[in-house]
Amino acid sequence: MVPGRAAARADDLLVLIAHGSTKALADLYDLVAPLRLTLLRSRHSTAEQAKDALVGVFTQIWRTAPAYGTGPYALDWIIDQTQGDARTGAPGRAA
Repeated sequence: MVPGRAAARADDLLVLIAHGSTKALADLYDLVAPLRLTLLRSRHSTAEQAKDALVGVFTQIWRTAPAYGTGPYALDWIIDQTQGDARTGAPGRAA
């Protein structure tokens, strides 16, 4: 997917997630999980730890999506959810 289209799609999905759409969460996972997992693997000693952290990221996205402000920064907001404690993989704070 083209980066601009990915950002627009992610924005749309976050709005749907904020309204409780589990389908939108699954679609967002399909869209961004490979990139987020790559980032998390660079911060964790095992692939299993990175996968566990990824689950934490998407749990955080589910919980904080209602606070997401729509706009062109959806991917940045998602990346912010990936930031956090490098040892535990605790998601970062919502932007």
